Amino acid sequence: MTSNTTTTPVTFDGCLGWLHRPASSQATIGAVLCSPFGYEALCVYRGWSELAEALAAGAGIPALRFDYPGTGDSKGNEEDPQLFRAWIDSIKAAAAYLRATTGVERLIFCGLRLGATLAAIAAEEMGGVDSLVMVAPVISGKRYIRELGIQHKSWLSTANGLQVAQANDDGRAVGAYGFQLYPDTLEQLAAVDLEKHTRHVARRVLLHDTFDNPHINRLLECYRGLGVQADVQIFPEYDKFLVDPWYSVPPRNAFNSVLTWLGLPAGMQAQPALDVLAPAADARIDFAAGYETPVVFGGGRYVGVFCRPRRALQGAPAVLFVNTGGVHRIGEGRVAVLMARRLAAQGIASLRMDLGGLGDSRHRDDSPTLGAVYARHGVTDAKVGVDWLLAAGYPKVVMFGVCSGAFVSIHTALAHPGVVGCMSVNLPFFVWRRAQMRAGARPVESSLVYWRSIRDLRKWCGLLTGQANGMTIFLELGRRWCARVIARTSGPFERCIGFTTSTGAIRRLVKGLEHKDVQTSLVYGSLDAGLDELAIHFGPNGSELGELTNVTAKVLERVDHALFSRSAREAVMSHFEQFLRERILDTEGVDELCTAVLRAS
Repeated sequence: MTSNTTTTPVTFDGCLGWLHRPASSQATIGAVLCSPFGYEALCVYRGWSELAEALAAGAGIPALRFDYPGTGDSKGNEEDPQLFRAWIDSIKAAAAYLRATTGVERLIFCGLRLGATLAAIAAEEMGGVDSLVMVAPVISGKRYIRELGIQHKSWLSTANGLQVAQANDDGRAVGAYGFQLYPDTLEQLAAVDLEKHTRHVARRVLLHDTFDNPHINRLLECYRGLGVQADVQIFPEYDKFLVDPWYSVPPRNAFNSVLTWLGLPAGMQAQPALDVLAPAADARIDFAAGYETPVVFGGGRYVGVFCRPRRALQGAPAVLFVNTGGVHRIGEGRVAVLMARRLAAQGIASLRMDLGGLGDSRHRDDSPTLGAVYARHGVTDAKVGVDWLLAAGYPKVVMFGVCSGAFVSIHTALAHPGVVGCMSVNLPFFVWRRAQMRAGARPVESSLVYWRSIRDLRKWCGLLTGQANGMTIFLELGRRWCARVIARTSGPFERCIGFTTSTGAIRRLVKGLEHKDVQTSLVYGSLDAGLDELAIHFGPNGSELGELTNVTAKVLERVDHALFSRSAREAVMSHFEQFLRERILDTEGVDELCTAVLRAS
């Protein structure tokens, strides 16, 4: 099925956005979509794109979605001063860009969670907004800050959180799942209370929420008291939307109701293969050490952001970042963006790409689940990214990936002759088992965590009261024990009958990397479940890999699985830089890199 719209990456005021346009339209009204903050923005990224597509395809309305300053692929960082004000101003800039580019006269603002709050404030300051759609809005900034704090404490109670429990920012920041807000942003956000706003925001307002919320009802009456045509709708679908990107389901019925309220055809369906157009020649985002350009390649199938240094390191490789789980190209905690710009300061270029069916890259009709995306097409897609970097003039490529991205990276490193290095962080498994084909099949916990739990009375209480699934835990531990036994006895068995076991396949994978001279670093957090898979096949902490020259394993303390903590991201980035210096670059390059690092700092 082919879409009757086009999507184009655009840049304005240091922000990266995506303009969805009808194939032919004389529309006089356009929509600006305002994303939520942080981890919620990762969760809804693909579904938010579907809403923009429905506006363009079904209703003939151009729609612009974008990343705020300091978020996503846009310029800046979370610590930047006056970030809250910059977010509001960026919505105004997006509206101006949409008007200038498409010629629309009237505007719809549609925001989700904190994005709904920002949209309301921007609409109030701008004036003249026709319709404002507020999906599960943050009405009180103070309550939202408390919510983020509760989410962070909840994560700290998990095995991954416990190993990085010490605060990374000395109590200055508040946030959850790898994204934080800093003092002046917190101060400005804490002052927000939409129920106390007394100015007109738009001609019409639609409030959406997951349940009959008294705060929403009070806000409804507040807007009606200002003479606004205001309505409220309840849609529990959002509970399945604002979850881990691996599981997130677009709320199509809820979005259809938004389209109907706007007086537009309700056209939310499974998203067709979009026609993604190349960006304008001047589309770019500048930062201190380099600049970034959105790129479309592979016949319009793949999308990425190419990061280039202002001063390139002669003969250096380019780095290819691939997706983690269902997260688009920026990575958990925005780690791929941070790493790309940090490498640019050291003269190294990089491409962070979306594999097919993830982020902004096109869907594959035969890959309905994320498991299928990674098992069937991930390596094929990543090889296209390597080809693009080689065609751009880089003599060699180094792969980098976390979790499922680590799986794609290590297999791409073996499959493509242009890859000379690979760092796989928290690799959950070496071969994709049938169980992983189901969306959501993830490693459970490391065996070390389970054995520690045996000594914890509270864990036993959880088992006895049904709060923890003991059978699942015992079955997983049993599977790992059996796998360890099979791994130790499979060699003679394979030689006798000529049948390849999974252990044999894994050993051939690693030997292939060794013989191909691919410098490979397997990096794990000290409590990561992937360490069990490593131990099963190569001894505790990969001790048997010591016989190899090119493939090594490294355990880093205080590194959680998804790199949610700032200390984990810093540890991994520093280790990757060391990996490049010691194992990829030549001696002359190392000296020049060290000089560049000192200059950048």
